[in-house]
Amino acid sequence: MPLIDHLSITAPLDDKKHADERANRLEGGPIQALSQPLPFSMKIRNGLSLLLLLAAVAWFWQPLVSLFSLTQQQEHYSHIVLIPWLSLYVLYLGRKAIFASREWSPWLGSLVIGMGAWCYRSADAAIFAPDQLSVTILALVVMCWGIVVSCFGVTLCRKVSFGMLFLLFMVPLPSFLLDAIIGFLQRSSAEATEVLFSLLGVSVFRQGFVFSLSNFTIHVAEECSGIRSALSLFITSLVAGHFFLRSAWAKMGLVAVVVPLVIIKNAFRIVGLSLLANYVDPTFITDNALHRSGGIPLFFIALAVLGAFAWLLRWTENRTPNLVMQLGLKQAKATRSAPGCPK
Repeated sequence: MPLIDHLSITAPLDDKKHADERANRLEGGPIQALSQPLPFSMKIRNGLSLLLLLAAVAWFWQPLVSLFSLTQQQEHYSHIVLIPWLSLYVLYLGRKAIFASREWSPWLGSLVIGMGAWCYRSADAAIFAPDQLSVTILALVVMCWGIVVSCFGVTLCRKVSFGMLFLLFMVPLPSFLLDAIIGFLQRSSAEATEVLFSLLGVSVFRQGFVFSLSNFTIHVAEECSGIRSALSLFITSLVAGHFFLRSAWAKMGLVAVVVPLVIIKNAFRIVGLSLLANYVDPTFITDNALHRSGGIPLFFIALAVLGAFAWLLRWTENRTPNLVMQLGLKQAKATRSAPGCPK
């Protein structure tokens, strides 16, 4: 009997294994095909990723200090301080998948890192005068993405995409976008205020953002837009949708309810303060703690309403499969009980 070489048996098996790995990478598209098996130990990979992230933070240290100062100066950016910690917590929940990844994408990751570095070097104060910090922090976020893609591969990044994309909320809104949002909320709040006055039967005369009551006149200013609570509720809806909802339609529905919720909250606050100033004491608007901090209780009420809506959506998600199953069973029974065609 001829002897069979051991290599002649294992070689086809190894070739088949590598072919299957290449086929799995190609199934994810051209970007997925850029992922490669990790050529060194995962311990070295983890240390390299940590070193690169620390180097990125050190390089962007001055913009990060400026960002922290911005959060102390402008209230509608106070949430930025929490964003990195929330993102890290989401990534921590997926730590098993992160540290179990055995691939990396050095070429694609290097390209993304280079894009972030180019944005940072191109953030000229003369060109991006009001929004230089936004461009700089965006460059930092892009570089962090590139480091994760490079060290852990595209497949892993798709699994933890929420935690990575959540870092975008660290970026201050560009001035044109912030002004557009504030203007929209201001106009919508004024419209809702007029409707609420009408429902309450209060006689007012309106000229744009100015409402004249019998004894007092108010102006719905930009500060009445509720931009701070709007951003907080928007971020909260995204986080709640990620943790508590499964379907895309439920998550989008939870986010969509934030806008009318903020507008209605603003209208109740404006109308309430206006009535108190008109019929009780004008200092309720001119100089009163209720005017300065009255939005806080209303924010928690809006947060409770948002939580109730999230619970309703989750209940609907749990009920939907049962309803579909019941409808399917009824249809199957109707099909079986239907009379057959004569032969």
